[in-house]
Amino acid sequence: MSKPQIHKLGNLTRDDINFPKHLTPEIVHTALFIHNAPSKEDIVKRTEHSAKLIGGEAMTYAMALLVLPNLIENTINSQDYKDFMASRKKTIN
Repeated sequence: MSKPQIHKLGNLTRDDINFPKHLTPEIVHTALFIHNAPSKEDIVKRTEHSAKLIGGEAMTYAMALLVLPNLIENTINSQDYKDFMASRKKTIN
């Protein structure tokens, strides 16, 4: 497997857009590459392969994108969040 060389958004390239370092096309493509693995074994292989290609910091950002839905779900289900939302309803009404 080789590193994808596509870094385009339409006719825009990476040089045309000032991406934050945690949302570069490389990070997003890596997260998608791992997310679309057909099996858990392939997820592990793709994760290890990608980590070697893009390095530790970039891999941390890619993995953060992958766990974001779980973090949101955990936050929404937490008692602190429920208490906060209940307090917001009281102040709005």
